Amino acid sequence: MVRSTIIFCTMLIFLFGCSNNIEEQANTIVKEERESNVENGELELKVDVNVTEHQAEFIITLANNSNEMKKLEFPTSQKYEIIVTDGNDQEVYRYSAGKMFTQAIEYALIKQGESVQWEEIWEYGEIMPGEYEVDVSILAHDDENLIHKSTIEIPE
Repeated sequence: MVRSTIIFCTMLIFLFGCSNNIEEQANTIVKEERESNVENGELELKVDVNVTEHQAEFIITLANNSNEMKKLEFPTSQKYEIIVTDGNDQEVYRYSAGKMFTQAIEYALIKQGESVQWEEIWEYGEIMPGEYEVDVSILAHDDENLIHKSTIEIPE
């Protein structure tokens, strides 16, 4: 009997706590803006790589060059992939290796004329000096053309 009373009281407290948030949300007015799916050439992917003695900093910028807001759908919380390969096409770095990402659909809205930016650091440590190929891709659903390829030089 005591257990049932405690459970009932807990449920009432929870329900009363939830009802206040609903009233506040109902009073909030959100301006609706028109959004559309991405078509070829409307988004520009730019990748800057700053290489120092033991690390490379990737600055990934995705700009909306269209006249309307663009909506990107990501199947997980991972927004991009970075792959670095050596002269023998052997993979030496993959951003997602050893990481876990939330398995939930996420959306990103990019307003017209604006951009989103991500930064990632690769601590490469002991790696052979030389030229490496960098492939950066945006992992939005239905946007397979958002890939940037470049070459970096790892100093001695």
